[in-house]
Amino acid sequence: MDTNIKAIALEYANSIWNDKEVNSIDKLVHPDVVIHSALGDFHGVDAMREVVQVWLKGFPDLIVNNDLVISENDLVSIQWQAKGTHKGPFKGRAATDKTISYSGVTVYRIKKSKIIEYWAYLDMQHLHNQMM
Repeated sequence: MDTNIKAIALEYANSIWNDKEVNSIDKLVHPDVVIHSALGDFHGVDAMREVVQVWLKGFPDLIVNNDLVISENDLVSIQWQAKGTHKGPFKGRAATDKTISYSGVTVYRIKKSKIIEYWAYLDMQHLHNQMM
């Protein structure tokens, strides 16, 4: 078991969503990652990049605050709150310039210091309602 799995999950969350360092995916994510997200289920590091880009194109100023971090065995769970401006297309909806905020939980499975599985849970209807 990785002893520093919390640090790996937090580095991913902060470098991707707050620092917009999409290239950190190569360092932190296993090539065969399995992704379960609000956008669907995907496989592979290229799919992870695409999922991240969809969010960052829609909300380029997105900031995520990690409120609670829990780890057990090879899993890390982060409860978070996000806020950003809808500046680009997102799930078929053109930019509205509206400020949105939402919260959720992401669960990471870490294997050999890489994210091998990723679950993201959030209320997409709540998010969409704010863009109307």
